Amino acid sequence: MNINQALSIKNEKRIALLDEASKKRDELHSRIPRIKQIDKQIEAFAFRLLSGESAEVLKAESVSLNEERARLLSAYGYTADYDEPKFECTLCNDSGYADGLKICECVKSLAASESYQESHLAGGLSGKSFENFSLSYFSEENGERKKMQDILNGCIKYAENFPNDDSAGLIFFGGTGLGKTHLSAAIGNKVASKGISVIYESAQQIFDTVDAVRFNRLDISERKKYENCGLLIIDDLGAECITQYSVSAITSLIDLRIVNGRKTVISTNLSPAMIRKTYGERLLSRLLGEFRVLQFVGKDIRMQKIKGV
Repeated sequence: MNINQALSIKNEKRIALLDEASKKRDELHSRIPRIKQIDKQIEAFAFRLLSGESAEVLKAESVSLNEERARLLSAYGYTADYDEPKFECTLCNDSGYADGLKICECVKSLAASESYQESHLAGGLSGKSFENFSLSYFSEENGERKKMQDILNGCIKYAENFPNDDSAGLIFFGGTGLGKTHLSAAIGNKVASKGISVIYESAQQIFDTVDAVRFNRLDISERKKYENCGLLIIDDLGAECITQYSVSAITSLIDLRIVNGRKTVISTNLSPAMIRKTYGERLLSRLLGEFRVLQFVGKDIRMQKIKGV
């Protein structure tokens, strides 16, 4: 969800709350005629002030009328704020703007929250961050740790500056258990926290969805989400069931996102040579020419944990 969509949601909520408050006020006016008289007198204050009446006199009269109104509401079993709109945000009264034309923090939080829920980064991936990516599993002796430190720093910079990057995205090469999924998820979590739509799915999940749309088992919007989201993270490219159609579908999706200027992060256990063999020269050329290549190194972290190394 972007900021404009979040503003629209806040505005709809504000209108609903104002409408509810108006209905409650009509109820009070019908049941307690004196409340209606008081409200009309208070509404006339602005005109009276413009007509030259003393602000101090009008202020004293307003205090007196509001006190009378509160007493009447209490006598009839109502709270003093019964017909006031119960806005969720007291800073902007759900208008979306605070301090003039400044976007309120509640709008930014809504956009970020909704974007995160749409990011498919829930569950185990939600805890993946740059802070808890450990470099201790990479050897200092052969330069692995320095190489992975540079990769970590590059991912942090990419996420912090997103989407301001000249590349089409990032591609992570390397064997299993080297942290590709962790850093992909960390990027996704950081980008989603900005209110940018993120989708993180495996290449197999993406192909299954595209295939289901092809045979009308799913609505076309399910395919469009991959094309239009702010950041698409494709995990484990090459692990999907490889067919002529799956190769065409994945290649077309990546091509379309490049053409439309939308960023993509891809991780794969395949080498460039294997990508050429599996997907063809065209996709390999795209990945090496348009994406920033990060080559992960080291030994399988999962196996190190199991062995206690």
